[in-house]
Amino acid sequence: MKSVCSIKESEVTKNQRRQFLQKSACTATAFWGGLALVGCGGGGSDGSGGFNGGRLLPASGNGNGAGENPVPGSAEVSESGNSLPVSVNNSTAENLPQPVGQGVKNDIPSPSETSPIVQSFVPAAEAPGGSIVITGAKFDSTAVVSFGGVKATQISVDSATQISVMVPALAVTGPITVETAGGTGRSAAPFAVLSAPAPAAGYRLAWHDEFDGTSLNPRNWRAHTATRYDAVRTADAVDVSNSILTITTYTDPSTGNHHTAFLDTNIGSGCKFTFGYIEARMRFVNRSGQWSAFWLQSNRHRAATPPNPAAGVEIDIIEHRAFDDKQSDARNYHSSSVHWNGYGADRLFLESGVRSLPAGESFSDWHTAGLLWTPGKYQFFLDGVQFWEATDGISQSEEFIRLTTEVKDKGRAGEIPPGGYGPRGADTNAVTQVDWVRVWQVPSAP
Repeated sequence: MKSVCSIKESEVTKNQRRQFLQKSACTATAFWGGLALVGCGGGGSDGSGGFNGGRLLPASGNGNGAGENPVPGSAEVSESGNSLPVSVNNSTAENLPQPVGQGVKNDIPSPSETSPIVQSFVPAAEAPGGSIVITGAKFDSTAVVSFGGVKATQISVDSATQISVMVPALAVTGPITVETAGGTGRSAAPFAVLSAPAPAAGYRLAWHDEFDGTSLNPRNWRAHTATRYDAVRTADAVDVSNSILTITTYTDPSTGNHHTAFLDTNIGSGCKFTFGYIEARMRFVNRSGQWSAFWLQSNRHRAATPPNPAAGVEIDIIEHRAFDDKQSDARNYHSSSVHWNGYGADRLFLESGVRSLPAGESFSDWHTAGLLWTPGKYQFFLDGVQFWEATDGISQSEEFIRLTTEVKDKGRAGEIPPGGYGPRGADTNAVTQVDWVRVWQVPSAP
């Protein structure tokens, strides 16, 4: 069973929470027909999710196209990175009401003095077999929890104000209901059941971050520091609120320095996986001289004789920029690429070419970008529609996730504006937003 990264401790002790997760993990193993997720983090005693290895096994047991030369002895080999309107739709899934704080809030009063009250739940979305935490009031040992009318079979009433529960196999998106001998309580907002997208039919959810909470989850992501190209990378350019991750590119008026963010999951508890379908829901409003990317990288990606892409590859799932190197408008265009054999003169790569959104669409609106990575092929998707594939340069190695923004004057994204990007919070900032990132994998035969 995978626990979403944002589940946090509440009034119950860590031992109580650990016992429930351990019991749920055993049930989830049986639930998936004897399959257990090995090396994909999650299910820790603190309820946070990690991901180390990333394949389902029997229970028995840069994105900038130009690359960079890695520093000798460093695991970092290449890095890649636009702006959004201030007014945004901050739902975790399409048409969901806006969540507040750590969960989805419910302001509906209880129908009686004895009825339970469902105030919030975390995460706001999860796959069957996953664990969520419901907070509220007047919970007791008679509690029965239902997801869209489907009753859960694995429940732990941790206290009068908290319930831990496994999402049942047949759960459907809809309100969460808690019934006790005293009455019935119902969430104001629906819980979203995460189903595999079409490109990942038959796959199971292995890892995800819905960006619940009020800050970046340090067990999932690290924020790079130091200068790259023409910007200082800093965690100060990152914001998490209302289930949305925001990366802002801005200019410090006192120094003239540009600041942005570069995030990845290349940490011990972060997401590293081999093969599967990965997808993110994103939107961009980039500015001249700056670009953003969603991509994969391997710590083993380097030059070899002969070239050996199996060891690791840079896989650029989507790159977006506002202008190209000729200062032409590129706001409704995107591209993908694959790079291997290091970043020197002998580097090898494939590119999708610049692709346009359908007429009338904009990257300032939400879109999903996905990659289906199998042992023999990469397939690239935008909004569930495949637009490119590659059969060369296939990585057989663990890859980690990167969400990045870059700034480089007179480069592939044009010129930095004369006044920069304005102080943080200005309408001239470049902003990239991410609603969620999810990884799905095919289960191995029992």
